[in-house]
Amino acid sequence: MPRSTRKMNKNGKPSRTRTSFKEKVSEALELPKELVLDVPRITLIGNKQLILENYKGIIEYEDSRIRVKTSEGIIKMEGISMIIKEITSEDIMVKGEIKIIQFEQ
Repeated sequence: MPRSTRKMNKNGKPSRTRTSFKEKVSEALELPKELVLDVPRITLIGNKQLILENYKGIIEYEDSRIRVKTSEGIIKMEGISMIIKEITSEDIMVKGEIKIIQFEQ
């Protein structure tokens, strides 16, 4: 029977990866991590529509650039004729010709 491989620390003991309580709950209850951990989720439909869930606020909004604050940093979208078609307290729908999606810290 094969042994399971474990990473060892510098003392030769098995190392433990730190998992937050929320991550453990998410795994135990089989819930999507983006719901429990409040991380952003991006859905891109072609290059014409983007849905960003779990955002904190809009930093910049122009027809060629949109910057949005999230728990993980800033997400910058660049393109042509971009508009925020729908906005709720939890998600944003951007339409237009999306050329670049960039993650900033």
